[in-house]
Formats: sequence, structure tokens, C-alpha cells
Amino acid sequence: MATNVTQKDKTLHEIIAFAEEYERAEKAVAAIHKHNGEYEDATWHNGRLSAFQTIEKHCKAMLGYGGSMPLEVPNQSEDAK
Repeated sequence: MATNVTQKDKTLHEIIAFAEEYERAEKAVAAIHKHNGEYEDATWHNGRLSAFQTIEKHCKAMLGYGGSMPLEVPNQSEDAK
């Protein structure tokens, strides 16, 4: 099945941007809770932050061909004699 890499990468970039936005929000909320001595709430938000970071890392690894195709393909006309 052929995959439109351009569309796939566009979608992955959108997910990465979404995750980065929520990472910033979770960091801010966790810092507020920590500052207020609400350590259980801060830990909960840090767990969410970790989840968004994992999603971002996974999406970045999926960009492009991800190593599933060789970088250099031999010229097949050279092999034909």
C-alpha cells in the first residue's frame, strides 16, 4: 500500500505541535502546584508532561521514511548486461 509521505509528515508535525503546546502547559501548571506545596498535583501534571514528551518523540521518529528505505539505490542499468 502506497503512503503519501508528505501528508503523513504534515499530520505528524501537527501532532508534534499539539504535544509541544500541552508540554508547556503541563510544565507551567506543575510548577504552580509545586510552588504551592501541592506535590501530588505537581506529580500528576509531570506524568502528563512525560506522556506528551513520549508522543512527541515517537512522532519525530516516524517522520520521513524512518530508515525503512535505503539512502542510496544502485543504478539498475549498470547491473543489466
